[in-house]
Amino acid sequence: MVPIFTPASREYLRLYSRTAGLFIAMGAGALFPGAHGGAYLIPWLVAVMLFLSSLDLSLGPGSFRGNVWWILVANLAIAVAGFFMFLPVDRNLALVAFLTGVTPTAVSAPVIIGFLDGRVEYVVASVLITNLFMAVMLPFALPLLVGSEADISIADALRSVILVVLVPLGLSRGAALLPDNVRRTIGRVKPLSFSLWLVALFLVMSKSSHFLRNDPGVPAGKVLAIAAISFVICVVNFAAGALLGGKRYRREASQALGQKNNSLTIWLALTFVNPVVALGPTCYVLYHNVYNSLQLFAFERKRKRRTL
Repeated sequence: MVPIFTPASREYLRLYSRTAGLFIAMGAGALFPGAHGGAYLIPWLVAVMLFLSSLDLSLGPGSFRGNVWWILVANLAIAVAGFFMFLPVDRNLALVAFLTGVTPTAVSAPVIIGFLDGRVEYVVASVLITNLFMAVMLPFALPLLVGSEADISIADALRSVILVVLVPLGLSRGAALLPDNVRRTIGRVKPLSFSLWLVALFLVMSKSSHFLRNDPGVPAGKVLAIAAISFVICVVNFAAGALLGGKRYRREASQALGQKNNSLTIWLALTFVNPVVALGPTCYVLYHNVYNSLQLFAFERKRKRRTL
């Protein structure tokens, strides 16, 4: 007898409802720009989300085999190519392309690849490689890329990224050493990470909306251009990952390069650049969640056809 709700179908329904939640949170933020004063909470929300989301990450002896290191190379190449492509047009658009492209693999990507019957360890390795490298590299790269438009201290940026990214990752690894009952208690709080993400997105959109309403120098066409750039980068990431993975790791590499830890680059854009640039990775949140929902829907349909 074929089960009505398999793990993949349940994950599809969960992602579908989450995508709807993302639309609602972002729409509410755009409608209530007065809430932008709470944007100071974003780095704390990002840190807690990263800690909770990375609790279950585990590496095995074969995690760094294959071509997983090419995911990091592609992350950088797509970001740098996008930056220099748009730099002659507009520096903000160039920064959108860079920050959207350079965003590391999402901590939740191994969950999706698991439901797609892929090699979870491959994507876990990409999560650790890309997030650790970007956490160290971006504080040095941003001051060079932003240029004279903003005064960014490398020391301040590095300290902020360490507190928001490296400390939560380190604490999540240390949590594995705690007694079982303590780890189970922490695990019960893990579902709150998505609620925190909705709050963070609401604040991001509220701050962006406040900025756009009070800065007449940002035309609607520019906002549409940012959304289009983000969409193209999303398509390129999933497609390039599939090519890099070859036959053996096609699905895993596509997911590792396409599904992004956008909370990191959204926070960096808000803190060190401006809310307009933050719209790039914010749009990407919707794109990769819609694609993940479609992937799981197609996978579930194919699975049901095989069982008939």
